[in-house]
Amino acid sequence: MMSVMSQPLPRHIVHPGPVTPERIRAVACHVQPVSLTLSSGCDINGAIARAFSDQGFEGGYVRLKNVPMRRLHYVMPAAAPDDSHAAWYSETHVMHDAVILDAGLHAGERDGKPFLHCHGTWRDADGRIGMGHLLPFEAELRDEMTVEALALVGALLVTRPDAETNFPLFNPEARPAAQHGGGTRAMLATVRPNTDLCHAAEEICRSFSLHEASVHGIGSLVGAEYQDGTTLTAHASELYIQDGKVLQKNSQHEAAIDIAMVDLTGRHSQGLLKRGLNPVCVTAELLLVAPS
Repeated sequence: MMSVMSQPLPRHIVHPGPVTPERIRAVACHVQPVSLTLSSGCDINGAIARAFSDQGFEGGYVRLKNVPMRRLHYVMPAAAPDDSHAAWYSETHVMHDAVILDAGLHAGERDGKPFLHCHGTWRDADGRIGMGHLLPFEAELRDEMTVEALALVGALLVTRPDAETNFPLFNPEARPAAQHGGGTRAMLATVRPNTDLCHAAEEICRSFSLHEASVHGIGSLVGAEYQDGTTLTAHASELYIQDGKVLQKNSQHEAAIDIAMVDLTGRHSQGLLKRGLNPVCVTAELLLVAPS
């Protein structure tokens, strides 16, 4: 079981269920860079699942940039309406003829079927910017297009009930490698609430003897502490990693994770996180990839 540094964090969230002892779960795997051709005329969940399947993969991580959408529905973080959850979702926001400007997307499985989890930034036809959690069955591409992805070999994110948060959450699970072999060494991981995001990435690298890694993924934080001195205190957010890496400095791992985030006040922010001061709110889903 992986442990993380125990220094006090500036903020803390209390979830309704028992605290899970395992604060980081990671599964060794490999990734293969692939180009995915996404079809229009269906929801984005089906388009991405089919594109991975056509190349013999169950899923992976996709970075979406400048993707035109016929329709796009999303939600933002919000306060929970009762004590069954520590945070919840806003009403649904709807955009037509929008563009996904930048987003991180994990393609995995829920109830035995393909399912994706996506956080990002988008712009509607009138130029208004939105951020949040994409609703995968209510989002449709405008045109067929090609996107770049990291296909997973030997692991997949699978949705399971989570007693601590009372949400169904992605968890990394080992999968048969099927016909695919080789690829670049990687770790598929999830991070539990009240665990510092940077320290978690560093601990994954230490535990699995990765000297350095690029860090990809999405998640949520309890407020945020940025390197530029900005402090945010809203207790729930949706974020995606714009650029992330773990390097070794003086025989110590050190993470540099640059995020874009919207919190439950509707504030948009971005920047490099301060190490040791940014606790996860509900979950963080990470893919750490060793140098090829």
